Amino acid sequence: MKIVTYNVHYAIGKDDRYDLQRVIDSVEGADIIALQEIERNYGPPDGPSQPEDIAALLPGYYWVFDAAFDIDGSEKLADGTIFNRRVEHGQMLLSRWPILSKRYYPLPRMAIESEFNMQMGVLEGVIDAPGGALRFYNLHFGSVSSEERQHQANFVIKLVQNSPSEGGAWTGPVTPGAERDWTAGVVQPPMPQNAVVLGDFNMHPESPEYAIIATATAGHKGPLLTDIWAQKNPGSNVLTWHPNPGRPGDEHSARLDYCFVTADLNAIARASWVDESAQGSDHQPLWVELETG
Repeated sequence: MKIVTYNVHYAIGKDDRYDLQRVIDSVEGADIIALQEIERNYGPPDGPSQPEDIAALLPGYYWVFDAAFDIDGSEKLADGTIFNRRVEHGQMLLSRWPILSKRYYPLPRMAIESEFNMQMGVLEGVIDAPGGALRFYNLHFGSVSSEERQHQANFVIKLVQNSPSEGGAWTGPVTPGAERDWTAGVVQPPMPQNAVVLGDFNMHPESPEYAIIATATAGHKGPLLTDIWAQKNPGSNVLTWHPNPGRPGDEHSARLDYCFVTADLNAIARASWVDESAQGSDHQPLWVELETG
């Protein structure tokens, strides 16, 4: 199973040119695709709706999208009619296999007045993968404050730890014939133990927020989550974000994108690599391969 995470920077590449197709070219062939900085309705009224545009370019995938940043972009027309429109910034998850359920969580945040600091979130999808269902958490941490990211890291740790005990989208028996059969006649969807946590963490490997994630434990089983790239490439350095040339305020390239997995998945992790040739964003795609039999 090949998994890729890519902050696509709204499909604005290193040449500051919008090109969604080259983003697709960089991730096509993966079994699971986690994308960050996906937009709906940014800019003029006829601006792109990226989730639908991406889905059209990848017709062989199931997909879900949700947004933490969701503000009004509506207009009142001359005849008084409201043209309802939401400006959204969020994450998209695509899969070759059905996405059985989806939940979306706003991440903890702080009111930081000195810099722009938008609401960020984490998208959970339970995927009916070969060998058993898996949880995927596609997240995007804030870029402004380490303190805020530490709160976000603790939130995600609790999410990974506690979700299996909550059950899937519903619990209980199938209810055929009921006035509202929310089960659609099928058994309750799973909320499996095994999880993949990936995305743009906006953190350095030496940061306290990284330490929160890397040192969380699963009782006697040892670490709750393992950084697959670091494990498969010990002693190596990699940069997954490079500031666009000439963009004011950006300084140094950094490793900001990660894929962490729970213990059982760590045991079947085969490789992790960064596509350093991709030009469609200011980030680089991070790939992980799991042996699924």
